[in-house]
Amino acid sequence: MKTKVYVIKRESYETTQELVLRTLQMIPLKNFITNSETKILINPNWVTSDHFSTGNITSTETLEGIVLYLIQEAKIVPKKIIVADGGSFGLIENFFKLNEIFRLKDHGVEIMNLNEDEIVNNIEIPNALSLKTVNIAKTAIDASCIISAPSLKTHNMAKTTLSMKNMMGTIMPKSIMHSNIHKKIADLVSVLRSKMKFQIIDGIIGSDGWELGGKPIQMDLIIAGEDPVAVDRVGSAIMGFGMDKVKYLKYGEQKGLGTANLDEIEIVGNSIDEVYHKF
Repeated sequence: MKTKVYVIKRESYETTQELVLRTLQMIPLKNFITNSETKILINPNWVTSDHFSTGNITSTETLEGIVLYLIQEAKIVPKKIIVADGGSFGLIENFFKLNEIFRLKDHGVEIMNLNEDEIVNNIEIPNALSLKTVNIAKTAIDASCIISAPSLKTHNMAKTTLSMKNMMGTIMPKSIMHSNIHKKIADLVSVLRSKMKFQIIDGIIGSDGWELGGKPIQMDLIIAGEDPVAVDRVGSAIMGFGMDKVKYLKYGEQKGLGTANLDEIEIVGNSIDEVYHKF
């Protein structure tokens, strides 16, 4: 059976939240994530102190849509849900205020800066391609489920930064990733793959150029699926990048983390050609 990746475009009458809810209902996500989970980490991309309208970070509207779905339709107890990332932002309070992130707490979920979390040190990576050990935030280690919720962006080293590379937000220090980054992304994901039960790329506003300050591109998309390699393969293709550039996809498939072969991926919703925009 082919792995499914959902590419859903926003209708003119829809809000971002409505698009997210429609997509997750279509899947339906509650078949993958149930109240039997002990702790769910929603991991956005909070890598800069920008507003989400720049496309450089995950939209609070998208995050709220995910939270509302989990609580209202998957019947997840709110206290089981944590929204957290370890970005390189400065004053966390200012960032949360600018993006109205504190309103997520109104739903009873926890908000965290993973850079301030307890760290589990020297986790060994079996069959490592390049990254032999890594230090990961305890919240990520303790989570029974991780939902990677990145924004749709390019990256100067990895070419694209989507659900797999987004896991860098859970580690310290992040600088260890900057050599052999493609192999190290696959190595890092191999540690967390069993927890990564669903990936939801916020493609409402993409970011083209530099990962800390690219040009915003209105895409009006949600790209989602169970398989992080397949989701990132489709997301990368939508931006015009193949596996010759996005080599972490090849290494991810090599390590058995998912499929990077488009012939083995069933795209539900819009085709790549229908939403393609060369970044």
